[in-house]
Amino acid sequence: MQDTQTSPVSSDSRPFSVLPAPRQSLLAARRPGVRPPQDVRQTCVLMFVTAAAFAGLAYQAWATLDGGAPAPVVRDLWVQVVLATLVTLGLVALVVPVRRAGYVLWRAAQFGAVVALGVAVSALNTAARLADTPMLLVALVVALLAIVTNIALWSTNVRRWCES
Repeated sequence: MQDTQTSPVSSDSRPFSVLPAPRQSLLAARRPGVRPPQDVRQTCVLMFVTAAAFAGLAYQAWATLDGGAPAPVVRDLWVQVVLATLVTLGLVALVVPVRRAGYVLWRAAQFGAVVALGVAVSALNTAARLADTPMLLVALVVALLAIVTNIALWSTNVRRWCES
């Protein structure tokens, strides 16, 4: 006689175990129903204020261009207008992921804050070369807000909120 062996049959059914778990949206709340800590809420407000200051910087650079800037700094002022506008849009776009604890976009917000700091330093340099007091004041405010935003995104409860 022939000895046959049957394959083992599992009694527990696994109908969907082969499918991966659905990915979470980048903007979805990681902790639904949990209110973010006060540091996170304050950082989000700070990001909005910093974005408004960068919009003011873009406007001031545009006004300086419109007022007849010297030829050697026209290109630098156009770069200031474009970069300040991009930083404004980036900061506003990345507030929601920080509040909702999106890890990847929180890292993008940190990168955007570092870029904002670089744009602020560039604005200070341009304003100093122009010896334009209104632009220097706006650039100084923008630089201070960019520094505070970087500190808030890199070293407060925002870090614990977005990393876990």
